Amino acid sequence: MVRIGYAGKRWWVIVLSFFFALCFSVMALGPMWALWAPDWVSLVLIYWCLAVPMRVGVGVGWMMGLLLDVATFGLIGRLALTKTLIAYIAQRFALRLRAFPVWQQACAVFLLLGMEALIITLLALMMGESDAGRPGRWVAVLIGAMLWPVLFISLRRMRRWARLP
Repeated sequence: MVRIGYAGKRWWVIVLSFFFALCFSVMALGPMWALWAPDWVSLVLIYWCLAVPMRVGVGVGWMMGLLLDVATFGLIGRLALTKTLIAYIAQRFALRLRAFPVWQQACAVFLLLGMEALIITLLALMMGESDAGRPGRWVAVLIGAMLWPVLFISLRRMRRWARLP
């Protein structure tokens, strides 16, 4: 029996987009390029929290953060905390942000990624890590915000193809 409203929806698209974002985040880059790489998982998480806030939220953010912590051999819970905060804020303001044009959404994404970079920097300072104040982290935030329109349009087309709400 097929439920009305569920037939033809391809929810696996969300999982696939997170898988590719996780792969891009842990991809081996040279030391120079790794400094400027945007946080793909955060960008995809922000998009899905804005697009389908009832399906993707804090739990998915926490799970993706834990997966990223394990995949990068980082301190367990550090990225889970930041992804959870990003998901909560994006989900909280989803209806407002969806009404904005894409360039204004990019400004909001810049603020969200900047908040994440600030929290990671503060945690690194508390842990006494040597690369706590690296400027590449802030360049990656700017690059992530500039990539937002392209990522938004690509994921929106994929969402429409999958017939997701």
